[in-house]
Amino acid sequence: MTNNNYQDVTPDDFNGFEDVPTYDEGGATSRIRPTDTGDVYQRSGKAAPTEVFPTSLSQPTQSIDPDPAPLVAPVAEPAYIEPVYAEEPVTTAVDARRGTIDLGLLILRFVLGGYLVFHAIQTFFQLGAAEGIAGLEAQFGAYTYGNVLAVVVPTLELAAGVFIVLGLLSPVAAMVAIAVTGFMAAHTAASAGTGFNPIGWGAEVWLTMILLGIALAHQFTGPGFYAVDSGRGWARRPLASSWIFAVLGIAAAALMWWFGTGINPIA
Repeated sequence: MTNNNYQDVTPDDFNGFEDVPTYDEGGATSRIRPTDTGDVYQRSGKAAPTEVFPTSLSQPTQSIDPDPAPLVAPVAEPAYIEPVYAEEPVTTAVDARRGTIDLGLLILRFVLGGYLVFHAIQTFFQLGAAEGIAGLEAQFGAYTYGNVLAVVVPTLELAAGVFIVLGLLSPVAAMVAIAVTGFMAAHTAASAGTGFNPIGWGAEVWLTMILLGIALAHQFTGPGFYAVDSGRGWARRPLASSWIFAVLGIAAAALMWWFGTGINPIA
């Protein structure tokens, strides 16, 4: 059974037509065909059916690129990594307060540097009871280069004393102070005839030994905060430089004694 097209003619469309089929009493039918089938559609007001033929489907042609673009592999998304937070190290606060240490170092510098400056000026200008350069030449008369030592010793005392009082270039100034006080300590001990026997030392020998000890202490402590070198590392926390310049100062004192006096300090 096929469905009629909505445009097909139905029996109702033949109402009012004279050529509609009639039936007799015996059940036979007699059909009167219309003379013109076009009249049926014209009378019914419907369009005649049209037969639609399928058209051939044209396949689209695909052009081939002679130089195809290279295939790019898809970039995989980076895997999420859970961040690991390092624990902050526990630091112990260090008390940076120095109390009266810097004041004590200032007094120490004034004592050592002030004595060296005063003794040098007294020698150069023959002030007070000082015998001046001539007196030093007489003291060093038995040495090979006594006249040279008479000028070198007060000169080194003056230079070291000024720099120590100012707190300027403290490692170098302390090294020079160690050299000159070490030489004078050896000279006074040799002149007293007691050598390095502390029991026989007089006040003059003890004074030069104390000055040598203060110069060494100043080398290892630094000038402190109240100094021109207060911003330097060696001013408040000297490390390797103290040992280096201390050894150099002792070596310089030994060389002054050896070459200046002509006496072997080791013998």
